[in-house]
Amino acid sequence: MPFTSASVMSPEGSSSSLGPADHGSLLDTCERALGRARGFQRPILASWSRPLDVGDPVSVWSRARRSTQRSFLWQSPWDGGSLVAIGSARALRGRGEHRVRAVRDGWRTLVKDLVTGGVAATGLPVGEGPLAIGGFSFRAENAYETGRLPDALMWVPALQIRSAVPAPGAEGRPVPAELRLNAVLLHDSDPEQVADSLVHLARLCLTPDPDADTERRKRRDRPGRTCHSTELPGAEAWKGLVRGATDRIRAGEFEKVVLAREVRVTASAPFDLPAAVERMRGANPGTTVFAVDHEEYTFLGATPEYLVQVGDRTVHALGLAGTTPRGATPEQDEACERELVGSAKIQHEHEVVVSMLRDALADSCTDVTAETPPQVVKLANVQHLSTKVRGRLAEDSTAGVLDLVEALHPTPALGGHPRAQALSWLADNEGLDRSWYAGVVGWADRSGQGQFAVAIRSALLDGPTASLYAGCGLVADSDPEAEYAETCAKLRPMMSALGIE
Repeated sequence: MPFTSASVMSPEGSSSSLGPADHGSLLDTCERALGRARGFQRPILASWSRPLDVGDPVSVWSRARRSTQRSFLWQSPWDGGSLVAIGSARALRGRGEHRVRAVRDGWRTLVKDLVTGGVAATGLPVGEGPLAIGGFSFRAENAYETGRLPDALMWVPALQIRSAVPAPGAEGRPVPAELRLNAVLLHDSDPEQVADSLVHLARLCLTPDPDADTERRKRRDRPGRTCHSTELPGAEAWKGLVRGATDRIRAGEFEKVVLAREVRVTASAPFDLPAAVERMRGANPGTTVFAVDHEEYTFLGATPEYLVQVGDRTVHALGLAGTTPRGATPEQDEACERELVGSAKIQHEHEVVVSMLRDALADSCTDVTAETPPQVVKLANVQHLSTKVRGRLAEDSTAGVLDLVEALHPTPALGGHPRAQALSWLADNEGLDRSWYAGVVGWADRSGQGQFAVAIRSALLDGPTASLYAGCGLVADSDPEAEYAETCAKLRPMMSALGIE
């Protein structure tokens, strides 16, 4: 396919053309990677970049995702940055107990001899160069294997766009961003064909399609779909599991366990995923909004909880455990908050999580601190106790964000404590394929920086079918009725985002 100048447009219509000079620079990068692939006799990652102005990342993602079976959207409240990733240059997979380590090792090998070109953008949030994006399931080995999502899947996108925080008062206008095109070259690759294919992908992803945008708006204006919901397990059976878990806790088998349930929804028409993402970010400020497309499945959510962030050798983790509902009035809301802060049960549940985070970070960090007292995070339907834990990587530490994911996941907020005993009980009793619910989703760069969110307030979708998940931390005096009501409150944001009545 011969190269012609590609006019790459932001959604607002401002032009950022990839011209002959860009193509020449991209081709040079691919040719240098080919030379290295032949010399080293192994695949070599080529990564080319240039600054770009883009508009709303969700608009870019919703248009671009149609061109591939694998895409990724990420909007973070931690640093305000956004990431849109389309296509796959190289997949990194793992399975079983050491799945995170397998992905980490594959990523380190891939970037060891990285070839770069173009011009990197400045002023972006933490992270540099090509990224590995994706996530990990809750369980190390999925006993209820359905083939829906892999145990561990991260990949290097063929196209990634990282954008900065809009300046105050500049919402709705293009913001500084970086376009990065990635490819893995083998000894027999055609560098010109690779370069032309990447430019073609950029054109598909970034050129506005007014007809498609109009059709999407029409689709959202159509009458609502009908839905049929099934609880897995049923409400009374799930409450029976709560009673069984608390019996085991009082018997001393473990201190805490996090029990989840699923609501499976079958709709009369496929769900409108871009509309769901827009509703999620509008209704859930302060959360990380994510969407992962993998083949026919989409995993998306708006989570208030992050597992770990690493930037400039500073490590941040978050303990989010202990929940009460929001009140219908300000007075009721304050009463619920007082109950949250004053409950010995909830304080104990929260401290179990924070202690584990402190101990885990101490293995690779110095100056580990946890804020006190816990803060109250208020979301649309519930409020949580939250504690930030911070550390600084030791001078001799080689740990990166994926090493910390392996050490921390799953925390007692997602599985229980002690970890092995709680997870064993769940494997024997929960009877639920959590897939990536209560797993982690995020990204890592080549220097070990990155961000990973805990994948709660989430759903797994396949056309007109959606699996929505929620769970609760159980301790000795947990009440089945109250815990069931808590899961109902946690399910509401995703039901609302998907338009499920």
